Amino acid sequence: MKNEYSIEGVKCGGCASTVKEKLSKLDNVDSVEVNIQNKNIVVEGSASKEELQAALADTNFKIV
Repeated sequence: MKNEYSIEGVKCGGCASTVKEKLSKLDNVDSVEVNIQNKNIVVEGSASKEELQAALADTNFKIV
């Protein structure tokens, strides 16, 4: 299942890399695409929005 979310705080390639790395570590995430220009992410897998945000808890990024 693919889900698209808006994300705040992603401003550069390094930010996108951090988001992708943290979310990809979740067992129920198959793939993550980060679009810096559109400020969104597309996550394939069964992770909930809450699980994704919890994975980013120690960052300044927020899924909205």
